[in-house]
Amino acid sequence: MLFTKKNDTDFLLLLIKASENTLDAAQKFRDAVMGTEPPATFYPQLKELEHKGDQITHQIYKGLNKVFITPIDREDIMVLATKLDDVLDGIEATIARFDYLNITVSDNYMKEFSAVIVASCQHILDAFKLLAKKKYMQLSEHTVQINSLENEADRLMREGIREIFMNPKDPYHDFKLKELYERLEETTDACEDVADILDSVVLRYS
Repeated sequence: MLFTKKNDTDFLLLLIKASENTLDAAQKFRDAVMGTEPPATFYPQLKELEHKGDQITHQIYKGLNKVFITPIDREDIMVLATKLDDVLDGIEATIARFDYLNITVSDNYMKEFSAVIVASCQHILDAFKLLAKKKYMQLSEHTVQINSLENEADRLMREGIREIFMNPKDPYHDFKLKELYERLEETTDACEDVADILDSVVLRYS
């Protein structure tokens, strides 16, 4: 059975910390689109969380280079850290688009997307906590929910883009909305990627 030495990097704890940070970013993004201020005002806070996430990911990579024995396969740890970082990058990239595309007001699609992302990140955190406890069967309940939420995000993107073409307004503004919806959907895809890797880990260790 694989285990870590007392002084080794606690990779599963770091993945939990990374998940907590990603959930914080998701909640901050939801605050941005649900508030009365332009969403881009939240960019500095989300950039700081993205930087914190990069530091945790780097710590995981650095730890993997120092140890030979890990709690789960080292490639799984590396890919989980990378895909989780993709989720955080997606959230930061979305809020950045509010800034450089000069989108000052959120709409209902963006608000619904934010709820999907928060829920997905909460399930990711819960799943990593169960992974650390080796409660594999309970973990799978969360990956199922993440996949379901990704389907909801697909629906939101389709309906949002359909709305753009059914009721066209300013072409430049419509293009900006389409760009934002697609980036939000890509972020939920990244959440699903994390869930898929967790499912593969469950199959090997349960």
